[in-house]
Amino acid sequence: MTELLKEMERALADLLQSGLATGGPAAVSRLEKLKVRCGDVGLHTGAALLGELAAALSARSHRVEKDDQPAAAAFFRTVRYIELCREKLQETEIWRRWQEIENQDE
Repeated sequence: MTELLKEMERALADLLQSGLATGGPAAVSRLEKLKVRCGDVGLHTGAALLGELAAALSARSHRVEKDDQPAAAAFFRTVRYIELCREKLQETEIWRRWQEIENQDE
């Protein structure tokens, strides 16, 4: 799961570097693939957020007047989701180590 979160971060970083205006079909395709992988490992909220971002980017490319608000909002919600996942993984790892230490003391 850690590797998947890293891949999500890389995709978002690449999108941020290229900008929403040049994200295009390649970014949408990449996000859709990550969405499927998230769903496969049980990160259903992550899958939904990636799908929302991909849809916002796709819709943006078909408009004459560009509105970055939906894509930007989805982008930052996804970033926050990744942060929360990382926090949860850290808490789980701390708890696991604590249990190991307690079991060694017995």
